[in-house]
Amino acid sequence: MPVLLLIASMAVVAGLWLRRGRSDGDTPTRLVTAAIPALPAHRREWGQAMVAELAQVHGRAQRWRFAAGVLRVVLFPPPRHPGRALPVAAAGVTAATVATIAAVREVPNLSVFVATLSLLLCGYATVAGTRSARPRRSLPHVIVAAIAVIAATAAVATVLRVAVTHPAATADPTHVFSVLFAALLTGYLGFALAARRLSDGAVPWWALAATLASGGAWALTTLATSAVPDGVSAFLSPVATAATLAAAIGASATAADRTTGVRAGALTIALSAPLHFAAGMTAQLRVHHDTLTNPYDIAAFPHSGYPDAASYLLSDAIAGAILTGFVLSPIVLGVLALLGAAAGTRLRQLGTRSAPGR
Repeated sequence: MPVLLLIASMAVVAGLWLRRGRSDGDTPTRLVTAAIPALPAHRREWGQAMVAELAQVHGRAQRWRFAAGVLRVVLFPPPRHPGRALPVAAAGVTAATVATIAAVREVPNLSVFVATLSLLLCGYATVAGTRSARPRRSLPHVIVAAIAVIAATAAVATVLRVAVTHPAATADPTHVFSVLFAALLTGYLGFALAARRLSDGAVPWWALAATLASGGAWALTTLATSAVPDGVSAFLSPVATAATLAAAIGASATAADRTTGVRAGALTIALSAPLHFAAGMTAQLRVHHDTLTNPYDIAAFPHSGYPDAASYLLSDAIAGAILTGFVLSPIVLGVLALLGAAAGTRLRQLGTRSAPGR
C-alpha cells in the first residue's frame, strides 16, 4: 500500500507540474502532437495534417475519437513490405522451435518462458521487417541497439544460470511470471530498438551516458556487497533515480525541449532495467543462504515445497525483481523523468534569459 500511495502521489504531482501554465491545446491535441515523432519519415506530413484537422473537430467525444484513430495508425501502421512477412516469420518460428526444444531438454522449468519469449521476438521481428524502410543508423543509435540486446541477453542468461544451479527456484506452475517476464523483456527491447525513430541527437547520447554510468555504479554497489538490499532502496534504487534524472534534465536542457528530456529518461529506463535485473540477480546468486532469518520465511519455508532455503529465496527474489524492476520502479522513474525534463527546460530558459545580462 505505501508503494501504491507513493506512485499515485508522484503521478498527481507530475500531472499538476506539467499542466501548470500550459496553453498548447487540450489532451487529444497533445496526444496527437506527441505521437507525430513516432511516425516514419514519409508519414510525418500526414501527422502534421492530422493535428491541423483536429483543430476543426468540435465536441469532446469527437475529438477523442479522432485522436484515437490517429494513435491507432501510429501504433499499427500498414506494412510497407508485406512480402517480407512470410520468410521472416518462418525463420522466427523455426528458431523459436529449436530454442524451446533445447529448453525442454536442458532447463524444463523455463520452457514456457523460452517459448513465449521466442515467439514474441519472432512477432516483433516480423512486424519490424514488414514496416522498416532500412534507414541509415547513426552511431549512437547503433550503440543503443547493441546495449539493449546485451542487456536483454544478460537478463535471460542470469535466469538460465539460476535454473541450472537451483532448478526449483525457477519453477512456475501457473506460468504467470514466465509469460510476464517474456512480455516485459520484449517490450523493453522493442522500445530501445525503436529509439532511432523516437529520438533526435540529444536523446541517445544522454541516455547512453546515464545508462553506462548507472550500470557501472550498480555493478560496483551490488556485486561488491555480500547481500542484496531490501525495502525502499531495492524498490527505487538511488543509482537508477540519479541516472533517469540526469538523462532527462541534461537532454531537455541541451535541446531546450521537454519532450526530448522525457524520451531520454524513458530510453534510460528501458536500457537500465534489464542490466539492473541481471546485476541484482547475479549478486543474489553469490549469497550463500545457509539459514533463514526472516520470521515469515522461517514459518513459510517448511510448507513451500522447495528443497532448500536458497531455492526458496531465489524464487522470491526473481518474482520480486520482475515486478519491481520492470513494472513498479519504472513507473516512478517515468514520473521522475517528466519532472526532470520540466526542470531541465526551465533551467535552459533561465540560462537564456540571464545570458544577455552577463
